[in-house]
Amino acid sequence: MKARIYYFTGTGNSMRAARVIAGRLGDAELVSMRADPKEYSAKDCETVGFIFPVYHWTMPAPAVSFVEKLEINSKAYVFAVAMPSFICGMACERLAGILVSKGIRLNYGNVVNSVANYAVVYPPFPSPKLRVPATEKKLKKIAEDISEKRERDYPKASKFIKRRHKRVMTPYLELQKYADNPFTISAECISCGLCSRVCPCHNIVLKDGNPTFQHHCANCMACVVSCPKRAIGYEITGGDRKLLDSSNSKTPLVKIMGLPPKRKLYKNPYITVNDLTKEREIWPKEEKQEK
Repeated sequence: MKARIYYFTGTGNSMRAARVIAGRLGDAELVSMRADPKEYSAKDCETVGFIFPVYHWTMPAPAVSFVEKLEINSKAYVFAVAMPSFICGMACERLAGILVSKGIRLNYGNVVNSVANYAVVYPPFPSPKLRVPATEKKLKKIAEDISEKRERDYPKASKFIKRRHKRVMTPYLELQKYADNPFTISAECISCGLCSRVCPCHNIVLKDGNPTFQHHCANCMACVVSCPKRAIGYEITGGDRKLLDSSNSKTPLVKIMGLPPKRKLYKNPYITVNDLTKEREIWPKEEKQEK
């Protein structure tokens, strides 16, 4: 395979970015980071890409684990696209550090701001009607850069963000082991299993038809936005209290976490729920026309 692009996605932004770039490359395989990295080695690839959202001002933990286990051709052209809502922080630096430990250089790094989709705290923002077209425009420019194997130094966090990261984000990172405790399943659930199939962390299994969370959640919101009956809720006071009990004044966001029934949800408009269930795609066919 000439090129392989690995992506981590909850609501489709990173998957869409991978498709746009693959469409320009013309011969690429897309692999979700929900897959086993041992089955999708990049040892023989000429071009290797990593696309991921930004959580807590850094690279998502499941994506970090995936890249750490992945074999990569040391002579490949390697690129990365981080997709935060606003602050990229140390996401690209985290990836670059992993690659350096493998004797690999990150040739190209870029940032594409996308719609914030942390549904258990707020509705999507900025407006998808404004942000998505801007994202698409920048992705096409990045795809052109990558197809020509241009060099670009990866984005680095400012000194202010680096100083604030540990103090601001560490408490939330520590809460991640309790992040899925407040999820609830209503009587509207039809046991379709979509929540399990779209979860990029393999965190949901069906037990007697009931979605059951396994406590290694990234809070990506894939399950929430994919449920056809909107049967997944988030109620801290009505669910397991471990999240509340472990929070303190340093984690004030916990006090407002929830999922009102009428809250707007976001999924990338170019990506279907069925797309989110895919582990691998050979690309492009349809996207080849989007140059």
